[in-house]
Amino acid sequence: MKYFTKEWYELCQKTSFHFSLEEDQQAEKFSEEFFQQVYDNELQSWLDLQEEIHHHLVTNHGHTETFDREKEEANFHDSFLYNYEHIKKGLPENILNEIADLRVFALNKASHTVIDVVTKFCEENKRIIEDVGENFSKYYKNASKSFTPEIVENFAFHDCTVVKTVQNGSSLTIQFDTLGGFTDINEITFENMKILKQDSALDEAWWLYEEIYKIDDKYEFHVLLQNQYMELIDFIIEADHVSFTQDKE
Repeated sequence: MKYFTKEWYELCQKTSFHFSLEEDQQAEKFSEEFFQQVYDNELQSWLDLQEEIHHHLVTNHGHTETFDREKEEANFHDSFLYNYEHIKKGLPENILNEIADLRVFALNKASHTVIDVVTKFCEENKRIIEDVGENFSKYYKNASKSFTPEIVENFAFHDCTVVKTVQNGSSLTIQFDTLGGFTDINEITFENMKILKQDSALDEAWWLYEEIYKIDDKYEFHVLLQNQYMELIDFIIEADHVSFTQDKE
């Protein structure tokens, strides 16, 4: 990938840390008592919401299970831990050092200074991401003039899942589950192809972004995918021709 690289995609995940933050002066200093207070308040809000949803299901949809408070408390705690680790991995060390208690930050409370620094970090990441998107659009607008109309119209599998890959001599067929995608093309075959790069198996991987290049009389298709282990995959394949099969259902 020349535009939608792994680094670019990882930066996409670092643009929203500031969205839910609420300013609280007490977050300026580490306090076990304050953390517990915030945690208990957020937990209660979560339980109230889940109980309201449960009551709605019982009243309107014949739901018969009783509300499981312990289960929802565990769900909240799991969500809190996930958010904590996501923030710890996503924010740079200089910002993490500004945060008095990352647990409090993971519960969306922060000081004015921290909110300001995190917001600038996220907005700069967003600017970089959008610049890359605009540069690719400029490239593609010109380059696509040399592509066949079939490729321009059909080579777009964002949010599709690879179901199966089948290699037959010099051809490779990829079959898709298009649920959640934006296409009804569920199969593509690369003919007289050569795989130039493939980080790992494509089966069950989520198709994220694609780029197309025309080099002499051949096409190069660059794809970024993510497998079930959340690992990013670079896949580059060269082919003389591609054909598409449309879902008939």
